[in-house]
Amino acid sequence: MSRLRVAALVFIAAALLVTGCSGGGGSSSSPTTVTTSRGRVRLLVPGGLRGVLDKERSARRSSLATTTVPATTTSLPVAPFAVAQTSQTFVDNTRGSPARDDTSAQPTRRIVTTVYYPALVPPTAEAPTPPPAAGTFPLVVFAHGYEIDAAAYATILRDLAVGGYVVAAPDFPGTSTAYPGGAIREDALQQPADISFVITSMLQLSDQPGLLHGTIAPTEIGVSGHSDGAVTALAAGYNTCCLDTRIKAGAIFTGATFGFDGEWFPPGTPPVMFVHATADEINDYGASVSMFDRAQSPKYLLTIEGGSHLEVFVDPPWEPQIAQATVDFFDLYLKGNQAAAAALDTVGNQPGFMTLQKG
Repeated sequence: MSRLRVAALVFIAAALLVTGCSGGGGSSSSPTTVTTSRGRVRLLVPGGLRGVLDKERSARRSSLATTTVPATTTSLPVAPFAVAQTSQTFVDNTRGSPARDDTSAQPTRRIVTTVYYPALVPPTAEAPTPPPAAGTFPLVVFAHGYEIDAAAYATILRDLAVGGYVVAAPDFPGTSTAYPGGAIREDALQQPADISFVITSMLQLSDQPGLLHGTIAPTEIGVSGHSDGAVTALAAGYNTCCLDTRIKAGAIFTGATFGFDGEWFPPGTPPVMFVHATADEINDYGASVSMFDRAQSPKYLLTIEGGSHLEVFVDPPWEPQIAQATVDFFDLYLKGNQAAAAALDTVGNQPGFMTLQKG
């Protein structure tokens, strides 16, 4: 994959939690506990995600405390696919959506989902949704963080699709800023079920006549997410509360393990790669160290030297390298490409830049 495009706004947030749920994930950052109409909720970023990236970029420009970023040592391969995108709206009639300010509660759950897919030819203004490339591709469902939208993650989502993945990025009904009204953090407890519903809906879409007919390999499904979205992805793939056994691998960007009852990382859960920066100012690096220690094998910990909570996932030189490592990880465990193990070692071990631990 060519130097995966660099970046847009994305990432950041927190990790959810409601009173009576399981304990923390090893982070030394103390969650803030607030009281809502539906109970007490622990937050890492009570104000949500907006504005954090600007602060991090400004701090990097002006602060002597920020780690100097060395030149990367990897040479990324040529991108195999063009990428196009489309939007799908999936409606779950079995669950409701919360009221948000002046928007009333709804009896159904409407989940607008942006889909990035490998395309036969690059999209144009005249043909924005060209046919998919030939063949079937693994599906990766990506969970956005709290009080932000899926569009903020466009750069890394496109980069995953460039590597040969159909990427579905839902906007969660209670926490995405794509919808009117303030975000409802308690609704994040519904999000693992949203991931499962989107998986089901995407597989149905692939089975039906239409643009994406026949594009998804039904046994090759991964999840990813960042911050609160990482907690959501972890619950869907790695907690007995919400386990979806169709998930075969997960890439977890600065996540944590609290917010859900159940056992984290029970035997039989799939391969997982944790990605975390050592200077993350929101969610301490120790959260991913703790999860790596507890997770089932095979497991990986990709450590970004220095860096902050959000900027490493959206700006060069970090984002292209993280995206490449994520593609290599999914290539190994979703596509069964054994050569991807060496590629992951190469991109994941760059002295002074990033290191990869395996277990």
